[in-house]
Amino acid sequence: MKRLLFCLSLMASLLSVGSASAQTGLKMNDLFEGIVISQERMVETRVRGKSLEKYQLTYYRSVRLNATDEEAGYLRQLLGQDADRSIDMRTYRKNPHRWDTWTCKLQMPSAGGKNRFLCFQEVWNKEHDQCEVTVIYMEGTVGSLEELEEKLKK
Repeated sequence: MKRLLFCLSLMASLLSVGSASAQTGLKMNDLFEGIVISQERMVETRVRGKSLEKYQLTYYRSVRLNATDEEAGYLRQLLGQDADRSIDMRTYRKNPHRWDTWTCKLQMPSAGGKNRFLCFQEVWNKEHDQCEVTVIYMEGTVGSLEELEEKLKK
C-alpha cells in the first residue's frame, strides 16, 4: 500500500512539473502554480490531444477565480509584465449597464518550437462589486493571434 501511494504521488509530481514548464518564463505562471492565489480558490481546466487539433493547439490551460480589488490589480501587474515581452497584443472593453468586461490577448515569444498565447479577462459585476478573472494559456502551431481568433470563431 505504501508503495502504491508513493508511486501515485511521484506520478502526480512528474505531471505537475511537465505542465508547469509550458508557462515557464511568464509572470502569469505564478497564478497558474497557486503562488498568487491558492489553487483551492480557482477552477482549473487543462486540455491536450485531439480535441485541440482543429485549432492547431497542443495545450490549453485555464484558471477562473473571484478576485478582490487588490488581487485583480496584482494580476493586471503580472499581465503588464508579460505584455511588455509580447509580440502582439489586443485589448477589448465592453461596458454594459451592470457588467464591465475587459479582455487582453497576448502572443508571447515562441518556446520549444511552439507559439504561445495568453488571454486575460476581467468581468466586474458592479451591483455586487465582484470581479471574476479568467486566465488562459495556449500553445501550438497556430501562427498568430488573428489566426487563433479566426479558428476559435468556427
